[in-house]
Amino acid sequence: MQYKNINGSISLENPNVQKIIEIAKELIKQNKVLRVKKLYNIAIKCLEIPSGAILEILQFLINYKILIDGSKLTKDTILMNLYRRKIYNVIEKYDGATFSFLREKVFTDHSGSAGQLIWHLKMLLKFRYIKKLKVGNYSLFLPIDMENDAGKLSFFMKNTLNKKFIYFFKNHEETKKSEVYKMINFKRENVNYRLKVLIEHEILIYNDLSTNKISISKRMKELL
Repeated sequence: MQYKNINGSISLENPNVQKIIEIAKELIKQNKVLRVKKLYNIAIKCLEIPSGAILEILQFLINYKILIDGSKLTKDTILMNLYRRKIYNVIEKYDGATFSFLREKVFTDHSGSAGQLIWHLKMLLKFRYIKKLKVGNYSLFLPIDMENDAGKLSFFMKNTLNKKFIYFFKNHEETKKSEVYKMINFKRENVNYRLKVLIEHEILIYNDLSTNKISISKRMKELL
């Protein structure tokens, strides 16, 4: 994962940044949790770095959730837990996942509870490995670098019927709502429900309300 360079000199590759991370890891080993104030005091004593530079490095590490005050973990140790690694890998592999999907894929032998999954997801969210997006009644967990629109589209494309509707509109510039069920060959009530949901989430849009013509949104078409 890449991090934005704050002032042209601070990055994870910076030797002084690595020294402070190592001190943080040692503090966690000794005290079980990290206290940033204590880390600062030790860094001042042990490292030949100006206090202002240490503060800037600490701010960088905190901003990017590499270190978190009061935590027992650092960003590079968070995935050492087997279940957290599996959760993260599933979210990456499937371009996002719902809670129920994660529970099915991660706890395949029913060895874990919903409470455990919630805890591990909170840790991944806390350290900014993943993010959460609300889609209707679902909480969707996405890779941190994934665009929200791409995650939303991926969610709807996982359903076979939604996928058929989306590709239909990708290949048709615009279609009157009343004509869609004939062209897709589904019951009108099912078609109207799918259209309503996809329009609510801006996958599809009305081009002209007066004629009820629908098309796929420009952004979603770009993402397909």
